Amino acid sequence: MLTLSLITLLSLTAWAEEDTRYQEGVHYTVLSNPLKTTYRGDEIGEIMEFFSYSCIHCYNFEPAIERFLDEKPDNIRFTQVPVMFNPRNEPEVRAYYVAQVLKIGEEANREIFNTIHRERRALRTDAQFAQLFEDKLGVDEEKYMNTAYSFGVDPMVQKSVQLTGNSRIGGTPTIIANGKYVIDSGAVGSNEMALYVAKYLIERDAQQQ
Repeated sequence: MLTLSLITLLSLTAWAEEDTRYQEGVHYTVLSNPLKTTYRGDEIGEIMEFFSYSCIHCYNFEPAIERFLDEKPDNIRFTQVPVMFNPRNEPEVRAYYVAQVLKIGEEANREIFNTIHRERRALRTDAQFAQLFEDKLGVDEEKYMNTAYSFGVDPMVQKSVQLTGNSRIGGTPTIIANGKYVIDSGAVGSNEMALYVAKYLIERDAQQQ
């Protein structure tokens, strides 16, 4: 019994030490009004990446996201949220959701990021995105425009507006776990590390339930 109690005590001590590794107010903040999440069923949480195609840091973050997704547990959902800080963001937000509706999200992300940051070509208007989708993704310009302003995409754009505003973030990329933990990438060391801190917080919450 003594040995079992000692093991239990050591386990609790280790957990307590682990639990203080990332601290509220230092490594992350907690939203007073949590964002609506989309994880369901057997999933234990959701990581959101707030991003912008025009953001060079988001472009540089992509390889780290790919590595993380390769090893991420299946019970944690990963969701990208294109930010809508102002009306100038709307064409790229619509482009993101057009790609989701047409089920070419991964390919479209790569082509859009590369066009802006490798080829140094501006993508600021619906017409420019429509041309890119036709030239590089095989989507007819008319089909692109019809999809971009469809009943399916309009609510998605409004959701981005709401999530961006309610998140109270000031820049991209930003990682938020379970709709409430806003990770400070600088405090934890890097944008890539922010993904793992988000994972840790989700798993911590799941264990405490």
